[in-house]
Amino acid sequence: MTVKICTSENMLATVNGLGMARHWYPRIVAEAFLESTKDGEIQRAPDPVTMIDGDLTWFNNTRDPQAIIVQVLRAPRSVVVQSPNTVVIHDAWSFAKGTSPQADFPSVIQNTMGGRMQVDRPSAAAADLQYARLFFDTDSAQSWVDVGVIDPGDSLHFRYLAAVQTPGVWTTASEFEPRWEAQARWTRLLAFATPAAGV
Repeated sequence: MTVKICTSENMLATVNGLGMARHWYPRIVAEAFLESTKDGEIQRAPDPVTMIDGDLTWFNNTRDPQAIIVQVLRAPRSVVVQSPNTVVIHDAWSFAKGTSPQADFPSVIQNTMGGRMQVDRPSAAAADLQYARLFFDTDSAQSWVDVGVIDPGDSLHFRYLAAVQTPGVWTTASEFEPRWEAQARWTRLLAFATPAAGV
């Protein structure tokens, strides 16, 4: 005869011994797939122009506090830059938790990719410049955002933003067709939860 010993709701007691219950391990509780709406040719943008914007929300309907981590998974990105101009893609996010939370608009840059190339002296006068193009690609990337503990009955609101910008000088060649492009493609947000130990 086999007797199971008393365990917590986060543990298992079987004929094979003690172990952690499946819901103890990190699990995906919410996800969002966000696509870019501005991929392709771009014009001068001294201020960031939104390419990807979206939210991820989750409500803790369990009886336990949950520790939450959000994975920000970004697709491979590309920019085409015309000398001497600059093209960059910024990533930013913010979050809030509690009863009916509302996250602030993401305005702090967490990660930036882009390129600038100038093949001659640091002059921005069109007549003094030599023109060239830079094709810059990056692999997919991921960031892990530690949200913290969400109590039972509370919610998470996570906001994400990717924006393209052309800071600095902006000079157009007259002798050939200029080219500026940005491709952010997509971003996937995944919220992982596990019971918060010792809370």
